[in-house]
Amino acid sequence: MKPIIHRGLLDCKTDIPFPSAQIVIHQPSIHEIQLIGETTQIIGANAITKDYQNFQDNSGLENLSNFDILMKIISSKTEQTRQVTEAIQQLFVLLFPTCQTFFTPGSILLKDEKQMHMIDNSNFEDFRRIIYDIFCLAELHGETEQDYNPAGDRARAIVEKFRKKHEYLAELRKERGEHTELMSLYGRYINILAVGEHKDKNVLSNYSVYQLVEEFKRFQLKESFDFTYQAKLAGATKIKDPKDWMTDMSFGSKEE
Repeated sequence: MKPIIHRGLLDCKTDIPFPSAQIVIHQPSIHEIQLIGETTQIIGANAITKDYQNFQDNSGLENLSNFDILMKIISSKTEQTRQVTEAIQQLFVLLFPTCQTFFTPGSILLKDEKQMHMIDNSNFEDFRRIIYDIFCLAELHGETEQDYNPAGDRARAIVEKFRKKHEYLAELRKERGEHTELMSLYGRYINILAVGEHKDKNVLSNYSVYQLVEEFKRFQLKESFDFTYQAKLAGATKIKDPKDWMTDMSFGSKEE
């Protein structure tokens, strides 16, 4: 997936220009995401960024665009798609906090105080790429977008695939007596960085997802670098040189 966001915008948590819709996309902080819940944010972002066209078996969907398929999911109003649709709607509240969102069969309309903005087939692929990078989906999944495409043959089956993954994890946490939100990935990153870097959790909770993930990954590199350096000073010889913790940490969409 070709990147279209300048790295500096992600580093600084700046609202992302979306010229083809004449609007900007807000990068929500971790604190803002907790208003809808991390699970809801991830389900919504996954649904928007899925490359439905490249599913292993997309029988009946071959002639539809990613946007067409997403709109079918939103409009199907089945029990299987309800959670996904609600997640998308709530995510849009975070991404476009000054707008009202309306879903039509062929477009997503964003109405602010001055004008109406539109996401449709003409600009949806740009929108997908922006959302993919804002929420670090490649890094958080530990896979490329191409690898994260489950099989499916209908819109309802597509949704069921990635919805079941979240349900399975939730059930597993319940069996362990763990609350789903307490198992927050972002919360774990914040807790580790708060101790490891002696930072205030409230400061870290105001990071964007990109800022939090980037800093956490760099913190891991620094810890590994320091450990290896100290081990070598102590006489260790059979130890692999660590990756430079100051290396470029860019991740997300890849050039085609």
